[in-house]
Amino acid sequence: MSQTDVDLLMRKGIGTYQKVESGALRPTPTYLLELARVLRFKDSEYIYVHLEYFGTEPSLPLHPSADPDVPPIWQQVLDGQREMAYITDFRYNLRLYNEPFAEMFLRGEPPENTLAWMLLDREAREFSLVDWESVWLPTLVSALRASLAAHPDDPVLLGIRAQIMEDPWVRGPYHESGSTRIHPDGDRRPLHHAVRGQGHVTMMLSQFLSGSGARYMTLLFDPVQP
Repeated sequence: MSQTDVDLLMRKGIGTYQKVESGALRPTPTYLLELARVLRFKDSEYIYVHLEYFGTEPSLPLHPSADPDVPPIWQQVLDGQREMAYITDFRYNLRLYNEPFAEMFLRGEPPENTLAWMLLDREAREFSLVDWESVWLPTLVSALRASLAAHPDDPVLLGIRAQIMEDPWVRGPYHESGSTRIHPDGDRRPLHHAVRGQGHVTMMLSQFLSGSGARYMTLLFDPVQP
């Protein structure tokens, strides 16, 4: 697209925005998304306008291919948390984590992508995620399907799906799952901690208000009493 085309879109967008702002035109969610991109809204501005018009946060991100911005100061927040805690982006790539979270793994080091690990890694299936097939797997495949619906062209998510298609343990459940559970917030599930042993973990999920798609997960672990 030439600079002239961009300038024309900007002028057209500004005129439309004036109609929207005056109440003369009520946009659809799709048109609002396009307009926000043309006018180069910040994520926070787009979320605010969407809330004003539709009463909900937008289901699609303003910049779907952009890497979420996770300020380094969040590492200090994680380090001040005694419970296991970590931050991922919308691709489930691990961005930041604290030492209690790293201790959960046999190698003492967390994976690069938490969803890929939970779905495909033998340590997750056979050691860490107790009752993996019946308790963990249904929500995991639903989460991947929902993420792909929001980001159908993302190479990381498509790569996870491609691996699933080659894995007999997950391929069938991925196609057959009728679960609508796409996040684990508040769930309590059995977990085998590499250091603390058998127990249950309660998962508390928060999403960044910046609209970046980044997620903050806290894992509250209760060991089984001997």
